[in-house]
Amino acid sequence: MAAEFPTLHDRESLLASPEFLARVGKGDGSPLEDGEQRSAAKALARLIADGGVAEVLWPRGHSTKVQLPEQGLIAVSVNLGTLREERLAWEVSRDGPEPSQERIVQEIIARSRGWIADNLEEGKLPILLTNASIIHGSNAFDILISASYRNPYALLRYTREVVQIINHVAGTHTMLVAQSYGFPDFSAP
Repeated sequence: MAAEFPTLHDRESLLASPEFLARVGKGDGSPLEDGEQRSAAKALARLIADGGVAEVLWPRGHSTKVQLPEQGLIAVSVNLGTLREERLAWEVSRDGPEPSQERIVQEIIARSRGWIADNLEEGKLPILLTNASIIHGSNAFDILISASYRNPYALLRYTREVVQIINHVAGTHTMLVAQSYGFPDFSAP
């Protein structure tokens, strides 16, 4: 699969990939016969069940099941001064969760679940968080959140109603991604 990077495969596309066919003796690119296909599928299923190969769920924004074709980023600035003050006070009693940027990310994720459930659009997700990272070495922001969404208003409303109201969030900068050239490339076969 490394030779196929950056393509992410599902089970069927892996079995039909040129790299897989070359490794099982089908270097001419011809597809597997029915019996070979069934045997390979069973072997792959056993490898996944045994834990030798990992299978990961990855939402594809353009999929008819997901339908969140747009991408955006939310850069979050944390007021490190107030966070430090709360941490110093917490160290005296050690009562409650430890004040940290990790706790801020956990709170964003927890509040997101409720906001998403309350703002379904005809039963469809308005937004899907795909990644939340703490960024070290940036003077501009401390946390970067990646999201997929259906319309930009949902992303802006989410930022205002969830992220901006969390303790120690000093500010946010929302960016709508016009085109993504990063990996993984979902458009490749």
